[in-house]
Amino acid sequence: MASKVRRVRFPILRFGVVPVVDGPTFRADLSRVCRALGYYLGTTVECRPLPTYARLVTLLSQGQLDAVWVPPVVAMDCGAMRIARPRIAMVRQRETAYHAVLFTLQDSPIRSLADLQKVRAAWVSPDSASGYLVPLASLRARGVSLSKAFADQIFVGTHEAVARAVAEGKAQVGASFAHFGPADPRVPVSASWIESKVEADFRILLAAGPIPTDVIAMHRTMDEGHQQALISAFGWLVTRPEAAAANAIFRCDGFEGCGDEHLRGLRKLIRLLDRPSMC
Repeated sequence: MASKVRRVRFPILRFGVVPVVDGPTFRADLSRVCRALGYYLGTTVECRPLPTYARLVTLLSQGQLDAVWVPPVVAMDCGAMRIARPRIAMVRQRETAYHAVLFTLQDSPIRSLADLQKVRAAWVSPDSASGYLVPLASLRARGVSLSKAFADQIFVGTHEAVARAVAEGKAQVGASFAHFGPADPRVPVSASWIESKVEADFRILLAAGPIPTDVIAMHRTMDEGHQQALISAFGWLVTRPEAAAANAIFRCDGFEGCGDEHLRGLRKLIRLLDRPSMC
């Protein structure tokens, strides 16, 4: 990401997020990050934590937000509505992509996709790419009947909660994210159960992707000069003491400029599902 961008006069910037886990620590970290961004841009960055992505998209469509942190599926919807474009991608494990995995316990009788017969599944949320949509699309692409595979499905809100639901027997399979290293493409170097330290042995039944990482999307009315300034500000942020707060919020190691091509592969996968967008 470019470190030097011609300074432009920046109005107040309204930044919307949907906290993964809301609370005093998250809000304090968000305030630190927004103050740092405001210092770089020479303006005030207003933090707008919101309860749902539906609410966030509504405010964005009404022009009440200038930039938003969203998962790739929501970014795809914003693009379809022509209200915002992805401009900054999260870098995780040195990549701007990851995989979705469907997993079960190592000692489960479910050994392969053929054993998915009326099982109980734990998902993150209906808008989660790795925690719901991509695994379903990938199963359908492999000819698996979703109605026959799953007798019951629960949405538990976070990737950690999915791992715990499977570990504690509340669900027989779960879906989440994983990063695979070059040494062995079958063994994840990072996954929800690894990061959350869930004490259980899991077997991966399916790996699908790659999936683009979360993005900062910017409203369509923001001109290119201001967009480039904000991209530069996020690049500068990782060199600052506030980088730890940014890492805690966005769960990433850095930021990289991107465009519509960041979401191209995901669009192809999601076409396999009869999913209504937020349009």
